[in-house]
Amino acid sequence: ELQKLLVKRSVKKMAEARAEIILCVECDQLAHMRDCNPKVIWETLAQVHRARGLGTRMALEWKLLMATKGMAEAMSAWI
Repeated sequence: ELQKLLVKRSVKKMAEARAEIILCVECDQLAHMRDCNPKVIWETLAQVHRARGLGTRMALEWKLLMATKGMAEAMSAWI
C-alpha cells in the first residue's frame, strides 16, 4: 500500500511540474508539451533552443581565443 501511495504522489508531483512548465512558456512553445513526463518536456525544450550552428561554434572559439585575464583576477581563478 505504501508503494501505491508513493506512485500516486509521484504522478501528482509530475503533473504539477508539467503544469508549471506549461504556464511559464509562450503559446508557440506549447507544441513541445506533448509528453506527460516533465523531464522529457524540459529536455525537448532544451534541445530545441540549444544553439548548435557553425556560427555559434565559431563565436565560442573566438571568445576562447580572445579571452584575457583581468588585472584584478588571481591566476588561480583564471586557470
